[in-house]
Order: sequence, then structure tokens, then C-alpha cells
Amino acid sequence: MKTILVLTNLLYKAENAALYAVKLAEKTEANVILYQSIKIPVYQASGANADADYNFAELQSDSLAQLNNLAARLSRHHPVSNFKPHIEVLSDFGELAANVNDLIATRNIDLVVMGAKSDGNLAHMVFGETNAIITRVKCPVLFVPYTAFFEEMRTIVFSTDLKKAYPKAVAFLVDLAKVDESDIIITHIGSDEKFNHVQCLDLFQNIFEYPNVTFKQLPNGNVSEQLERFAVAVNADLTVMIHHEHTLYGMPLPDNSTKMLEKRALPLLVLPD
Repeated sequence: MKTILVLTNLLYKAENAALYAVKLAEKTEANVILYQSIKIPVYQASGANADADYNFAELQSDSLAQLNNLAARLSRHHPVSNFKPHIEVLSDFGELAANVNDLIATRNIDLVVMGAKSDGNLAHMVFGETNAIITRVKCPVLFVPYTAFFEEMRTIVFSTDLKKAYPKAVAFLVDLAKVDESDIIITHIGSDEKFNHVQCLDLFQNIFEYPNVTFKQLPNGNVSEQLERFAVAVNADLTVMIHHEHTLYGMPLPDNSTKMLEKRALPLLVLPD
């Protein structure tokens, strides 16, 4: 992993996701970009204000100043390794998902990190565009509840629909797991699909040569509740799901998946198909 992009609105509770990203960057020897997508005031977007150009410049200057302050606070945290990430700041106007995809293409972004509350409401880190990030961004996205703290990823729960192999997603997950030699628990709710759990284990253990993998079949039921309950039971540090064809583990976007994100107490990594 080379570069982690952190989306922030600079609120106090959003700072935790940035700190989580920096701690992860220390472990993976990646650099960090703190990024704010600036919401354009309605009167400026309509062209009604003659001083729009001045106001745009002022908005961006203020955004960069606050991002630099955040970067300075994050830099004061003592690294847990010998590697200290370089923290860069960026802000821009425009449509968020498009801007993020441009950064992914031009800056070789490996992971996008954004915050999520764990008290029933998504942190509006991206001005209400959480669903656009999941559905349109061509990069793994990590949602970090503001109560979550990064230590070691000892246990990772990977939920799969077993519709196919998802080798690109598995490759990213294995690389992440190697950092702490994490135990990966593959979970599936319901009956086997086209790609059964034996083939899934073989993909991890023999194709990607990662041995610390087991499988757990979960009974039919509410996907969000089943996964959260199981993750808590095994003391998981991270849960992982795949976004596939406008669904997140078979849950249509945005309604069911957004409700699931609102209730999560653990970080959730969403991998693109």
C-alpha cells in the first residue's frame, strides 16, 4: 500500500478516522492525503454573488489552513513503527465521487478512508454522498466509526456472497492481513452459491498462499445483524464486504446498506468487485 486518501469535513469526531488512517499508514508504510470536498454555497453556485471568485478562494484557503492544522495534530502522535507517513493536504470544489476517482487515477490511491458514527447516524464526512462513494469510487473504502481505535488487526471477518471468486478483492485483503498476520474468518449467510466455501478457502490458502483462514457458515437472517453479532462474538478488529452490482452482500443500495453502516461499531472495509 502506497497512498491512503482520507475524506474529512474537519469536524472533531471526523478526526478519529484520520488518526486511524495514519496509524494504518505507519503499519503499511503508506503516505496519507487529507482531502476535503468543499460544499459550494447555494448563492455562489447560482452565480448570484458578484464576489463569487473571491469567496471561492477564501473558502479553499480556509479549508487548507484547517487541513494543515489537522495534519500537524496527527503528526504529533508517536509512530508505532520506524516509518512515519508523509501527510499531504488537498481540497477542491466539485462533485465528490468524481473528484475522488480523479485522485485515485492521478495519485495512485490504494485506499479511501472516511468516518462513520456509531450512534445511529452516518457522519456526513462527504456531504451526504456516502452512497456515491460506495457505488462509484473504484477503490477499497474503509468506514471508521468515531469510537474505533487502531491497534492490531488480529481478526478480520470477511463476508462473501459466494457468487464468484472475487480474486482482486481477495488479493487486497490478503495484503492487508499480512501486516499483522491476521486471522481471516470467511463468513457466508445462507446456502452455497456458484462458488462454494471450499473453493473460497482454496483461493486464499493455495492461490494467494495465506494460511490463516477459516470458514464459518451463518444461518439465514438479517445480514447486518448476523455479521455484527458474529464479529463481536469473535472480537473482530475489522469486517469486510464486497460491493457487487449495486448491492452490498445482496442488499440494495442505498437503503439497506446505508442503515447497516449507521449501526456499525467496528470499522468496515468495502471492496469493489
